[in-house]
Amino acid sequence: MIAGQSRGRGLLWDAFTVLVILAVLSPIAVLIFSAFNDGRAFRFPPQAYSLRWFEAAFASAEYRSSLASSTLIGMIAAALSVVIGTMAALPLARGAVRRRRAIELLLLAPLTLPLIVWSIALLQIYAFLGINGSLGGLVLAHATITLPYTVRIMIAAFAGIDPHLDAAARSLGAPPFTAFRRVTLPIVLPGLLTSAAFSFLVSFNDVIVSTFIAGSRWITFPVRLYSQLRSQGVDPITLAIGAMIVGAILLAVLVGELISKRWKRTRA
Repeated sequence: MIAGQSRGRGLLWDAFTVLVILAVLSPIAVLIFSAFNDGRAFRFPPQAYSLRWFEAAFASAEYRSSLASSTLIGMIAAALSVVIGTMAALPLARGAVRRRRAIELLLLAPLTLPLIVWSIALLQIYAFLGINGSLGGLVLAHATITLPYTVRIMIAAFAGIDPHLDAAARSLGAPPFTAFRRVTLPIVLPGLLTSAAFSFLVSFNDVIVSTFIAGSRWITFPVRLYSQLRSQGVDPITLAIGAMIVGAILLAVLVGELISKRWKRTRA
């Protein structure tokens, strides 16, 4: 009887897992299949398949410009977030600062407020500084919303390191930066890569902050997509670009997994 109950719970859990997977993957499947629709009207499943909207996406200067802007801003914001977040997380993880909890909560402040409230506050500050609508202002704004994720990830990464390793390297004559570069950095490298990837995706997908801060020159892809949906509805070109972005993300995840496995083998 106990075995039967366990088997029943196992089947129930399997069914629940399948439902969750379907709920997550169904929108992606609809997006990808709809991108190959031959007609302009949104239809799923498509009655005929074509690559015409992918060709139109590559030919659209507006979409290419928006994608380039989002990619550039995301890369710079991610790099800035990783550098600042790593510098902040190291002393916090090792308890080397006073009022550690208060400082950590301050660094996580962007997560505690609605993004629209945070964007309005940034807009007021940027208007006073005269940097609203600039590339630097937009990058800084994106860095503020990605920094909390980097701090949390890197605190967890540093917390798993034995502090005596760094002390041992210093006792052997290594300067502090050399000890960090040769001992600590290789251990936390997976955390750094995860932080960079997560920060880039958060920045790339942002709509609210970019709507408030971006000027006419730096229109990001999500902002252009949102404007397109409001004015003209679902555009098949946006579906094609969305499918390409999904494919690029899946490829990046696959490459990241391969690099991570190879890294673990070399470190073993």
